[in-house]
This record gives sequence, C-alpha cells and structure tokens, in this order.
Amino acid sequence: MRIGTFHLMSTPPWSNPHDVIAQHIDQVVEADRLGFDTAWVAEHNVRDYALGGSITVTMAAMAQATKRIRIGTAVARLPLHHPLHLAEDLAFVDNVSRGRLDFGIGKGYDDLEFASYGVPFEERFERWEEAYEAITQMWRTGRTEYKGHFNEVPDAPLFPLPQQKPMPPTYVMVVKSEESIKWAAERLYPFVIGQGPTWDEVRDRLKLFVDTASDAGFSDEEVQHAASRCWQLKQVHVAETTEIAIEQYREAFTWFFGALHNRTMFGFPNENRDYEWFLDHRSLLLGSAEKVKSDLLEYREYTGMQNVAAWFNCGGQPHQQVLQSLNDFAENVMPALKA
Repeated sequence: MRIGTFHLMSTPPWSNPHDVIAQHIDQVVEADRLGFDTAWVAEHNVRDYALGGSITVTMAAMAQATKRIRIGTAVARLPLHHPLHLAEDLAFVDNVSRGRLDFGIGKGYDDLEFASYGVPFEERFERWEEAYEAITQMWRTGRTEYKGHFNEVPDAPLFPLPQQKPMPPTYVMVVKSEESIKWAAERLYPFVIGQGPTWDEVRDRLKLFVDTASDAGFSDEEVQHAASRCWQLKQVHVAETTEIAIEQYREAFTWFFGALHNRTMFGFPNENRDYEWFLDHRSLLLGSAEKVKSDLLEYREYTGMQNVAAWFNCGGQPHQQVLQSLNDFAENVMPALKA
C-alpha cells in the first residue's frame, strides 16, 4: 500500500500566506524524510481555501527541497493554461525533481476560477481534452507543433523535455463521475478519487475501472497493474487518543467544509453537515495510531483500493500538530500498510 500526502494550502482567518507556504513545504520535506510515497499538490486561485494559481511554481519549490518523494499534480487545470506553457513548466519540474513528477489531470470545476482567467466555463470539456492531447504530443515528439480549435502552436523544439520517457505517469482526477472513470480506464490511466464517495462507491468505481479497461482490450495483467495504482483522498490525523485526534482536527476541518463549493469539489452533498456526519461517513480517519491502522487495513480489504492520499493538513491545521501526526503515522501505522 502506498501512502501520500495532499496539499491544498488553505489560508484560514487565523493564518497568512507566508506561513502557509513555508509550512506546507516543511511538511513535504518531513514526509519525504519519513518515507511517504507521493505529495499530491492542488491548484486553485481567487479562493482562500487554496493558494497557488500556478501549480508548477509550488511543485518546483517542493521538488528542489526534497530527495525521493514523488510530486503529483492534483490537479493541473488543463483548460486554464496554454498547453505549451504547461508542457514546458511541468517538464522543468520533472527535471528539477530528477524524474519524480506525476501528471494528474482534470477539467476544473469552479466557474469563478474560469471567469478570473476569462475562459468560458462551458468550454472546459473541449479545452481539457485539447490541452491534454497537445501536452502529451509535445512530450512524446519533442516538438511544439500543434493545431487545435483553441490553440495553434508553430513547430519548434520543446525545451526542456521531461526526464521520464516518454512522459511522466498520467493520473485522472475524479470526484465520483462514472464517465471520468470510464475515460481513464479506456486509456489505462489510474484514477485519483476524492474522499466524498463512500467505501461502497469506491469499491464499485474500481470494479467499473477494471471492467471498462478489460472491455477496451487490455490484458488482465495490465488492468490489475493500473488498478493497483489508483488512489483515494482521505483526511487523516493521528494523536495519542482517538478523542484527542477528533477534537484537534475539528476547527480547521469545519471551517473548510463550511463552504458549499468545497463540499461539492470533493464529492459530498450540497447541504451543510455537522462534523459528526463526516466522522460517521468514514471519510475522516482520525484517532490513535492503532485505530487509524485498523481503519486503513479494513478500508483496503473492503474496497480493494491500494493507495491513500492522506490529507493531514485540511483547512489549515496547526503546523506542529501536522508534523507530529506525520511522524506518528510513519512510525506506528505505515509499517503495517507496507508489510
């Protein structure tokens, strides 16, 4: 089982951008030291729940500060970028990290973010597919030439090329859409799903992925390998006791999910729910090391999901609390998951 971290870089009323940026980089450095597999980094703008309108700036800083942890886009909002610019910048990150970039792709969902860049929201599907096609073509060929509906790029060499050949691994980010799962499976790209889907829904989405990929003609070995590389996002916090963990995580989590667009972004109901509802939903894995370990082993057995992106710092949790939780998890939970 692979365990990653997730970084949205929220700036709640009790914090500020300078501290948030520095703390998240410190947390990725600590995760790297402790043996976590991937740091998944989100991209948003014009919202206080997320810093970083250009994901490549954030990832380059994290890549330079770390040695072995992979750095994944969760997501690069393809419709909001010129494909040549994104192909160049992501290749730069792949070189800074010496081949540790994972390419997580998505359409974007927030009409305010689209409006802030002057991109019509209703064009996001077409722009997403065109940008994906252009970026991957540039990486594979080493040339920039591309002609699409929204973008036309003349022929020239692409500099730099990604260090991973022919391109970094691709992941499709989904909320809960079956169509997105099918799109990923038809191309044999693993998916990363938000924490809103229940354990039953995650199990069903994995089965849909396997069935669709098999129907597309991929071998059983190829399909099982791709399925074993799928991820789900989960809030995780480890403390001395379960009661302490629940109370420590409450304030920042409640602030974050008090916003409607945050609930819909991660696949939860539109209606505001209290903290205890999320605990009962089991999207939050909070508790003592023994409880979190037991929950994750049960989750893996029940759903078949092999990998979890652990959201230790949801909503702007206290920095020292996050570092302590990372260390407790690495020492007392992770060995059982890796065994």
